[in-house]
Amino acid sequence: GASGAMAGAEGSGSVDGRCQRFVAWILAQEVEVVVWDMDQTMSEGHCGDGLLKEEVDGYIAKASADFVEAALALHQTQGLRQAVATGSDPAEYDLPEHSRETHLCGPDLARALLQASCPEVLPSFEIMIGFDGRLHGNRPEDRGKRHHMRLIAEHYGVPFGRMLLIDDAPSNLTNEDGWRGILVSEAAGFR
Repeated sequence: GASGAMAGAEGSGSVDGRCQRFVAWILAQEVEVVVWDMDQTMSEGHCGDGLLKEEVDGYIAKASADFVEAALALHQTQGLRQAVATGSDPAEYDLPEHSRETHLCGPDLARALLQASCPEVLPSFEIMIGFDGRLHGNRPEDRGKRHHMRLIAEHYGVPFGRMLLIDDAPSNLTNEDGWRGILVSEAAGFR
């Protein structure tokens, strides 16, 4: 399960109750933007360097039901916005034997997952960043999700302290900017 907000809530009532407590916790922390990792968070699946289009339905079928419920609850909560920060990078379309005709990755895959699982939340996801620092020079300042979170903060015009990243990799939660994070179990996605 997720550490932080959802920890301890598992098994203590319905998912609806857990979700309500999760939203209440987010509001109590004065978070304005909840940022979701895609692989092993929004979905139990992992897309690697992009999925062949015929594999996309299988990835979408692994969408975390708890993510879908939480994204919907956040969408319905005034003053909260959402975003995606994924290591699946549109630059992967340019890798050998990859193309937009044969593969789906990055924000395109996140959008497909949202469209199939909970299309009503799409308006609260104004920005989706797909970035893999290894494809862009491996700059130290771009390690983890730093690059993603800086672009999302700029887009929404919010201070880092009002942002929360939900991710399955501890290294992605490390930052100097002051945004907060929740670590989820990579085996099950957001729970």
